[in-house]
Amino acid sequence: MVIIILVFLVFLCWGSFLNVLACRLMRGESSLYGRSRCPCCSHVLIWHDLIPLVSWIMLSGRCRYCSKSISWLYPFIELATACSMTLLFFLVPSLYIPSYVIFFSALLVTIRTDIEYMLISQCMSVYLVPIGIILSMIGLIPISILYSITGALGGYISLYLIAHIFTWYTGKKGLGEGDIELMAGIGAFTGPYGCWFSLLTGSIVGSVIGILYMIFTKQSSSIKIPFGPFLAFGAIAYVLFIFL
Repeated sequence: MVIIILVFLVFLCWGSFLNVLACRLMRGESSLYGRSRCPCCSHVLIWHDLIPLVSWIMLSGRCRYCSKSISWLYPFIELATACSMTLLFFLVPSLYIPSYVIFFSALLVTIRTDIEYMLISQCMSVYLVPIGIILSMIGLIPISILYSITGALGGYISLYLIAHIFTWYTGKKGLGEGDIELMAGIGAFTGPYGCWFSLLTGSIVGSVIGILYMIFTKQSSSIKIPFGPFLAFGAIAYVLFIFL
């Protein structure tokens, strides 16, 4: 139990880093160095404002200095990282853990940026393709290089076709290029079966949440809901599922 708690706390801190990475990536900041600041008032945050999960709760989700609301995505990503990575640590053979930490980290950053900005950085999507292929080639993920390449190509082509058929049929753009590139990155790490599982799971979960959101908020069906987080959730679920 002590080991589980320690691992959870380590990955909770890693989730805090992923929040910083996501925010600075979207703001176009090239460096991860420098003190964290409030995104509203730009006040430098002191150390006890930066304790993962705890600080957000203690501050009631508001900045100490300007009292503006702090996004719920900060504790959400920290908690999601801690939970998913802890499961990864105890379920997956140690040989594969570093590779999947990279993969999960990219997916969690994608969840954050796509929900908040409706954007997916290529660093967290298409750049996963060569990384996944290389890792499969040297045996650091449990799929062959052929599966990695076909997964990346199949993921990209399948979502590309779905997106263009939807646009042709409805005259509206349903999926962005970022979603398609993310599917390629997922395929490189999980192969064709992982692509299928991620797409199916993401579509089902995304549809249910989208319908519930429209019901409870009484918003029209034209509201845009990011698809990337659901694909990322499906990919994380697939990796954990195959090692159960």
